[in-house]
Amino acid sequence: MKWLSLLAIAFAVSCSYKVGNFKEISLEAPTNLEVVGTEPVEGRECGFSGFSNTWYNQSIAEAARDALSKAPGATGLKDVTITGKHGIWIFLNCVYVEGTPVVEKSAGKKK
Repeated sequence: MKWLSLLAIAFAVSCSYKVGNFKEISLEAPTNLEVVGTEPVEGRECGFSGFSNTWYNQSIAEAARDALSKAPGATGLKDVTITGKHGIWIFLNCVYVEGTPVVEKSAGKKK
């Protein structure tokens, strides 16, 4: 019966997605951005971690590339939210990036 209790506690703890020391960062975006599409896009990067101590080894850059692939012509994201979830299906960890796809408008064409 002790093993069942320990397994239940381990499962409950591993399903938490509020793990990590995440901070909110605000940056000044360029003013010459044009929104691509009509809605925000989301990308993700997931991987298995097993019993190692590398819980969040997924790449935010890969998640951002995944999001940009859903908005053809976009070269960047603004109003970005990054979320990390660990313990999904016990060993699966994911990083999600959501934002508004944008492209930088050129100030003037060179000849």
